[in-house]
Amino acid sequence: MSNDAEPSGSMAPRADGASSGAADASPRAEGASSGTQDASPGSGSGFGGLLAPVVVLLVVGALAIAAMTGGSSDGDPDTAAPEVAAEAGEDPTADIAEDLAVEEDPGQQQEALAEEQQVQEDARAQLAALATREADDPRALGDVDAPVVMVEWADFLCPFCGVFARDTEPELIERYVETGILRIEWRDLPFQGEEAVLAAIGGQAAAEQDAFWAYHEVMFAADLRRGDGRMSREFLLEVAAELDLDVEAFDAALDDPALTEQAQAEAVQAQSLGITGTPAFIVGGYPLVGAQPLEAFVNVIENAAIEAGAELP
Repeated sequence: MSNDAEPSGSMAPRADGASSGAADASPRAEGASSGTQDASPGSGSGFGGLLAPVVVLLVVGALAIAAMTGGSSDGDPDTAAPEVAAEAGEDPTADIAEDLAVEEDPGQQQEALAEEQQVQEDARAQLAALATREADDPRALGDVDAPVVMVEWADFLCPFCGVFARDTEPELIERYVETGILRIEWRDLPFQGEEAVLAAIGGQAAAEQDAFWAYHEVMFAADLRRGDGRMSREFLLEVAAELDLDVEAFDAALDDPALTEQAQAEAVQAQSLGITGTPAFIVGGYPLVGAQPLEAFVNVIENAAIEAGAELP
């Protein structure tokens, strides 16, 4: 057994910063939340078709916000122009403009709104389809047929993932997972370098012994950080021993290339969706990024549950 051994193979790019991205389309989730960010997401295989509808959804949301705010300001020369024209006298082109004016067709407006709504519904359906609902998934919590699934991409060395895991997730589990409303499915997105990759593989090794969530709790309780000198192969073996796992099998799994490939595939999937930070979530088809306050998760989960016809506890 060698200490600090790192798995081979490249992983998602690494960077630190404030998290932003697809989550801006989440319903009723107010405020931006910080997270771990990668400025250069890669392209994925098999998931690229999902990105276009999500981008359209974001554009639609931006246009809606612009429409609500009006888009004009006191100092805008375009808004001041009509007053200047009025002071100068009658506009000689007014009659021509009046003749050329075409009234908007209410039917066309309604059709455009319906198309816009359909785009949003299609995008949400594609995001909701990311939930696998595998009955024997050891990295999932909750009923396989729960009305709402929250897919979570996270990094064991991400401080904001730790905030969510320690402060928010336990409350969500008590309120919604234990009452059959919510299912949580974990995905690896190790942005924080090779140490994070090793931690992700450790999670999968623990999952092989049905101990992923116990591993999850111990790892986030440790509040590990990239480069702090604590994260190593030896540390993971100590965690395995603490959890009464088969340490020899766990140690061997850390060198299993299939587990590295699985972590890489999950990172590529996230990046193909435009996810550039951790933690990131798809909740019932709605994207949400960052260690948002509890109320943001409550709003999204309950809205999604009501839309699914579920009765809230």
